[in-house]
Amino acid sequence: MVDVQWWLSAYDNRVHAFGNEEAGRDFGEALCEHCVPNNKLSCTDDGERCLACLLIFGDLLADTYGDAAWRAS
Repeated sequence: MVDVQWWLSAYDNRVHAFGNEEAGRDFGEALCEHCVPNNKLSCTDDGERCLACLLIFGDLLADTYGDAAWRAS
């Protein structure tokens, strides 16, 4: 399973994918290595998504489930 949360960063106003294993830290590090203090994160996925996080997340899906299992075509 690909375990991420999509949260809005107040630093760049983009929604990034953060791993759930980061809970309890003072900051979050997104898949794209964007680092944000917890007080600058909003628990919302409304907004423009980070392209790098989307691409990395897609690669994780392919690695986890195989290319054919999640592609529409």
